[in-house]
Amino acid sequence: MNKNHKNTIIYLAAMVVTLLLGACSDDMFEEGGQQHGDDRIQLSGDIDQLAVTRVNDNGFCNGDVMGVYIVDYDGGTPGTLKASGNRGDNVRHTFDEPNYKWNSAYDLYWKDKHTHIDVYGYYPFADPESVDDYQFEVKRDQSKPSENGEMGGYEASDFLWGKVADVAPTTNVIRLPMKHRMSNACVTLVEGSGFADGEWASTEKIVLTANVARKASINMADGTVKTVGSVESTMTIPSRTGDEWRTIVVPQTVQAGTTLFSITIGGVPYKFAKNENLEYVAGKMMKFGIRVDKKAGSGQYQLTLISESITPWENDLVSHNATAKEYVVINSTAGHLKEAIAAANKDYTKIKNLKVTGTINAIDFLLMRDSMYSLSAVNLKEVRIKKGFVPATSDNFHIEGDDDELPDNCFAKKSTLTNFVFPDTLKVIRTNAMGESGISGSLNIPEGVIEIEYGAFGNCRNLNGTLSLPSTLKRITGVNTFLNDKFVCELKLPEGLEVIGEQCFMGCSGFYGELKLPSHLKRIYKGAFSGCKNLTGNLVIPQTITAIPAGTFNGCWFGGNLQLHDGISVIGENAFANCGFRGELILPKSLRNIPNDCFYNNDFSGELKLPKDVATIGSRAFAYNWRLMGILEIPEGVVNIAPGAFAQCRSLEGLILPSSLESIGYESSYGEDGGAFQNCFSIGSIVSKSNMPPYMQSGAFDGVAKDNFTLEVPESAVNQYQAASGWGDFKRIAAHHELVCRPSVACALATQHKQTLVINSEGDWEVASKPDWCEVSPSSGNKKTEVTLTINAMAKNGSNREGKVVFRLKDKDYTHECSVSQYGYEYGEDQWLTLQKATKGNRGGINIVLLGDGFNAKDIAGNDYLNKIKQEVEYFFGIEPYKTYRNYFNVYTAFPLSTESGVGTVNTIRYNRFSTTFTGGVGLKADYDEIFDYVLNAPTVTKDNLNQTLIIMVPNSTDYGGICQMWESGAAIAFCPLSTYGYPLDTRGVIQHEAGGHGFGKLADEYIYHNAFIDACSCTCCGHVDAINWAKGLGWYDNISLTGKMHSVDWSHLIFDKRYSDIVDIYEGGFMHNRGVFRSEQNSCMNNDIPYYSTISRESIVKRIKRYAGETYSFEEFVKNDKRDAGTVTRSVASGDKRNAHTYQHAPVIHKSNPLKMAKVRRHRR
Repeated sequence: MNKNHKNTIIYLAAMVVTLLLGACSDDMFEEGGQQHGDDRIQLSGDIDQLAVTRVNDNGFCNGDVMGVYIVDYDGGTPGTLKASGNRGDNVRHTFDEPNYKWNSAYDLYWKDKHTHIDVYGYYPFADPESVDDYQFEVKRDQSKPSENGEMGGYEASDFLWGKVADVAPTTNVIRLPMKHRMSNACVTLVEGSGFADGEWASTEKIVLTANVARKASINMADGTVKTVGSVESTMTIPSRTGDEWRTIVVPQTVQAGTTLFSITIGGVPYKFAKNENLEYVAGKMMKFGIRVDKKAGSGQYQLTLISESITPWENDLVSHNATAKEYVVINSTAGHLKEAIAAANKDYTKIKNLKVTGTINAIDFLLMRDSMYSLSAVNLKEVRIKKGFVPATSDNFHIEGDDDELPDNCFAKKSTLTNFVFPDTLKVIRTNAMGESGISGSLNIPEGVIEIEYGAFGNCRNLNGTLSLPSTLKRITGVNTFLNDKFVCELKLPEGLEVIGEQCFMGCSGFYGELKLPSHLKRIYKGAFSGCKNLTGNLVIPQTITAIPAGTFNGCWFGGNLQLHDGISVIGENAFANCGFRGELILPKSLRNIPNDCFYNNDFSGELKLPKDVATIGSRAFAYNWRLMGILEIPEGVVNIAPGAFAQCRSLEGLILPSSLESIGYESSYGEDGGAFQNCFSIGSIVSKSNMPPYMQSGAFDGVAKDNFTLEVPESAVNQYQAASGWGDFKRIAAHHELVCRPSVACALATQHKQTLVINSEGDWEVASKPDWCEVSPSSGNKKTEVTLTINAMAKNGSNREGKVVFRLKDKDYTHECSVSQYGYEYGEDQWLTLQKATKGNRGGINIVLLGDGFNAKDIAGNDYLNKIKQEVEYFFGIEPYKTYRNYFNVYTAFPLSTESGVGTVNTIRYNRFSTTFTGGVGLKADYDEIFDYVLNAPTVTKDNLNQTLIIMVPNSTDYGGICQMWESGAAIAFCPLSTYGYPLDTRGVIQHEAGGHGFGKLADEYIYHNAFIDACSCTCCGHVDAINWAKGLGWYDNISLTGKMHSVDWSHLIFDKRYSDIVDIYEGGFMHNRGVFRSEQNSCMNNDIPYYSTISRESIVKRIKRYAGETYSFEEFVKNDKRDAGTVTRSVASGDKRNAHTYQHAPVIHKSNPLKMAKVRRHRR
């Protein structure tokens, strides 16, 4: 066995399947013999055979051994069973009865996640030299009992074989159906007339089976058996129990007139033959009933064949420890079972296996349920149930039922009951009859039963065999009839079944194969098959069904096609969710409502055509059907498209939205499928027919590329859509996709502004009109064209002005507008402003540059921008040591102009100066080359000091979620949004942490996200040991250590300095992990954004200031100037945070490069 492919474990279960045939004949006997006149293998098996005289247990006993072969497929072709070289070769499996499991000699594993297998099994275990010619011989003396660990002759002769084909890799139990492959000759002698009392029992009786071959050749690949050699000269000695003799016979044909049995009665031999050929059929019992009469006077015996039949194989009395499981047989009259047991001198409290004949009623069921404490097996095959009622008690349920009905609650919660045989005359199984009982193995409901009621077998979790329902069954009513049972088989529903009740088979995860609903089925209730997750194949809804209630097939994972019909008018929530259906989904024409999760998480493909009368589309109704494609048209009349309705349908190519549509939903709690069209990545066209933009909840179109195509809307509504929440995120909104300008907005301060526009046209276009203070070059063109829009200068602080540039498609006279605006302001676009000039240091000062992004002309002209920049400066210098060393710094800002206000996210696009965007997982990013090139225009910034210049980007966003982009050369861009979160996560905390801590100070994060050792954590969201060592190699991260040794940390000199020993020590936890990394103080700005840096952090910052300023660092000078100013301190461990995914503060990103190598920076002259 190849153990290099350890994937899913393989599980098997074994059983023996039998079939029923019948016949009768009238042969005669004469004295002297003259005649006138068919991933680990774990087995949990049972032999499925008729239970007549003993408990219908699993058929095997402790220590039974079977052999198993596993054969891999070769692609889609079945492999060939070989004597060796299979995936599993004759693997020994031993039954452990106390633990009810099969133990394998060694583990078997799937080859991989894709390769199918065939499974072969046989019993009893041997060592076959050949798999296509296994030599087997039935025993001559089958009366020999099992003893000393050796099988008896009868059991050793009973060869079982089974195969299950084309099994896909699975974690589920694989049931291996096994069959008797030999035949069985069963002779029963019946006492006739003429015998005195007790004489029959004392009369000698011997039966021998004659003229049969005992040797066989078995093909293990298909289970066929052939006789080998000639008929034996010696007769076969059967196994005997009472007046019944059974002989295991190799399947063969005995010629007419040949003696079949030698029967000796009272010392007188008789021979039995037939006047036609007798075929011993594999897997069948050839049963002969022979009456023996004793003639008066002569005392001679007369033998008469009274019955002959071919029947299913009945369980044996001499194999698999059968005698230990025999019934106590009691004949009862209704209401008097207790007295009948007493009359048989039995203690009812100690009976384990009970067979009842006669009649019983509710009183007798009460006795069995509540007072027979040891009862584990009940056989009612020959009982008639009579009407009766027993009221409920404080301790248990009532019992009630009519004639031939298994009463309500008759064995409810009877945990000791493991085996049960139903009455032959049963008609109805009533409410909770065996609910939550210990009944185990297979369940065979007898023919004649027409109804099974509420909870009859609910939560019988030991029912792990097969379920056989009778052809007479009409109704399974009520709730939870077979809830959570563990059957492992194909579910065969009778063709005449009309009703399937609520949650009838819910949670029966062991059902496999194709589910075929009966053609006469009239009603099916909600949740009927929910959670039957191993059903496979197609599902056809019968024409008789007009409604599919909520959750009916939720979680069934069929994997085939779904066939609905036009007569279906109602489908409930979750009805077909998580079913894995493939192929085209053709919805019923009469369907009006598509409810929540109706077709959620399937694999439908092709174009989805919604019925014209559909009025509602519920939440996640079609979510995760990623193969649906083409243009989806929402019918007129639909008012609302609910959150997640088509989320993750990532192959949809376009949408047509009706004029009736009023809202498109989003629900944040749904996560990745909360938006109505979230992550429909392939959408390349949208047409909205409504003159009023439907209300769009934020996130409805997350994941749809909003700058890749034209959103077509009514011509009169273009401006409304451009201004509407959500719709305004689309960058190409036009009345006609043949002509669109992007961006469709431009703005300027008082100085001249040039902006590039792109005209997408399907023909010749021209500028139809424009404000006289704007120029467009070129003013006409063909197809896609880049044009330059120039907004001319105006007087400083001049009056604001607005206008429209109108483009026209010549041949169709379509137009599209670009809105332009200009604002008077004292500072011009890109003008530099010095906010502070350094007065200390030997190199002209250390540069800090603050730039905003996402501020349009209106934001800037209203002084909002400059006020925010100045406030950020004060926040930066509002913390020690920057407060003390402020005069070492030059501080500059400028007025970079963005076309739109705000910054983008992964789901929104904003035309801003530096392309600053929340990335949806790794903080903020921008065009770094553009930023560095822009900063080189600041008064004292050059390429020589760029790597020591701190750049602070202020995105126009109130979200929390700063990040510092750092380069190993020392350069840094700290992104510090204008956070409106509460202290200490406000904008002050962000700039002090990101700009002062990371950007300039090169300090490490001290906050904790993971309850893990840093050297053992497997997360991918943050750095670990290597990241710390790399940063320390650059001279950074002085504030943390990977050792907790007091004399090895970078701050050991502070621990023993009496001026700091009261606060500096060693605290475990930092750099996102609570173990294996250490910090110097309990709280600091790098831990929780409070306005306080730890002492080692302050010292590290001062060292860097001195080095950049060209001065010598002195520890005593540091101590002299050092201040411990601190705000409120709070320990920082992430827990229950309510921020959005893109608004977390992120660990710094360190780039292994130098900005001086970037293209624009290289070309810059300074």
